[in-house]
Amino acid sequence: MEGEEDGYEEGARGEEGEEGQDVPGNALWTRGSATLPDLPKTEEGKWVVYLEKHDSLGLLTTGTGRKPSGIVTVLLRKYWPGLYRAVSDGPNGPKKLALKWDDYHAAPCGVMTTTTEDGRRVAPTCAQVVLRTFWEFYKLSSGMDHQEATAVLEKMAKKNLRDALYRVRKLAITHYFAEKGKRKNKDRVIAENLTIEDDAGWQSICPTWCVNKKDGWSALVRYWTDDEEFKARSIQNKANRGSGGTHNQGNKPFPLYKKDMVAANGGQEIPRIQVWQAAHKKKELVEGKVVYYGKTEESVDSYKNAFKKLHGEDSDPLLEPFDEMAVMISGHGKPHGRTSILNEVHKPTITLPRIRNMTSSSGVCMPPCPRCLIQTSDDARMMEAYEQLQEEFQHKMHEYEVANSASREHMQEQTKALFAALTAGAPPPQYVEPPVVPPLPKMPTKAEFLAQFHGGTPGSSTRSNNPFGRAAASSPDASPAERTPLHFGGPSPGHSAGVSPRRESLMMLSAAKLVVCR
Repeated sequence: MEGEEDGYEEGARGEEGEEGQDVPGNALWTRGSATLPDLPKTEEGKWVVYLEKHDSLGLLTTGTGRKPSGIVTVLLRKYWPGLYRAVSDGPNGPKKLALKWDDYHAAPCGVMTTTTEDGRRVAPTCAQVVLRTFWEFYKLSSGMDHQEATAVLEKMAKKNLRDALYRVRKLAITHYFAEKGKRKNKDRVIAENLTIEDDAGWQSICPTWCVNKKDGWSALVRYWTDDEEFKARSIQNKANRGSGGTHNQGNKPFPLYKKDMVAANGGQEIPRIQVWQAAHKKKELVEGKVVYYGKTEESVDSYKNAFKKLHGEDSDPLLEPFDEMAVMISGHGKPHGRTSILNEVHKPTITLPRIRNMTSSSGVCMPPCPRCLIQTSDDARMMEAYEQLQEEFQHKMHEYEVANSASREHMQEQTKALFAALTAGAPPPQYVEPPVVPPLPKMPTKAEFLAQFHGGTPGSSTRSNNPFGRAAASSPDASPAERTPLHFGGPSPGHSAGVSPRRESLMMLSAAKLVVCR
């Protein structure tokens, strides 16, 4: 990607020296800062851009022309708000440090103030200035929607700003060591975790685009050196990136990488999946064999299997046009928001649940999710236990119905005897307690039973309740205290809103007396 210039003044261009070697300061070459080109005088002189993919614009103009990404980076540096007061907060609001593209939308651009008809001075936001200036250099190819292109441009600005602030810190450190006669490139800065210890050292290498925003540069340095959240995130991101790399594209976008491969192949078209595989191939051979980054081989093999299941064993997944359904099936959808292959190259238009419905109706069987394979043994034991619980529930339900029917018949006999005695003027018969009715049994739902089976609580994670996982929670040796007991219904030991059989009989007796009195 163009726009990796560090924004430092250009020094003497001489021999750079070996890595880490002491050389005279004026023998080191520091890159010059990129500047904006002259504005085109006519509309026809603007460079033509097109929608390269969902988050970038490509240069369509043949011959000379600056890439849109590079111009965006230069504009972001030129109109960086530094420490600013948001327009919505007014002139007395708190100052904030611009670290995100949202800050450009909130910060006023003081160099572009205009005067309204009533004499008020109004400043557009920095984001408005960046977008407006960009379209002074470029125009859209025919058929493109300007609103859609602007949305893509904002995505580019958001990404380029994040990259620019990451690079400027590393390049500031390399420039600091260069001033002291030591060459430390960015790779060495990252590998050795180099930094500048004193604030004076940071201030001595302030980049040119921060010269008029020294307070913003100082705040940015404090953010890098003192902010604990930034440090923690930096450590985590470094661990996530690893040390082995992920692809060999460098800063070249995928469409341009593919274009160069096609040109090197004599203009013959190359399938997209082959280009992606080549972009993830390591340049160095290991024992004479081609080696790929990460899980590239595993992902491609999985894609091949899914493709052949959909299109037959005679199909060739690497030569035929790629199938997004095979992409989704091979990677089990988009775990963590990313497909296993062609991520950010093709945006899937179909979801995994829809694919499941389509494949089940067509007879194609989807491979099981890896997590489902782990749970297979647990599922068999769980279903056996669930069926046993259903049998117990049916037995308890039968006992409840028999007891409840006997209690009802007893109450009816008591009521008839009571009415007969009251009608004849005889004393009421002696009250006899009805048969005991057990609590109404309750069959737990699958979620409740699953939580009980795995030693958890319904609606909660089983791993958080048991640090030893499902195996320990569902083992026969687990103590009963570790499990959440199931409640099979019925009145609780405390207050219950239900009516007991004795209370029901007393209510019927009161009603009978009321009838006799009338």
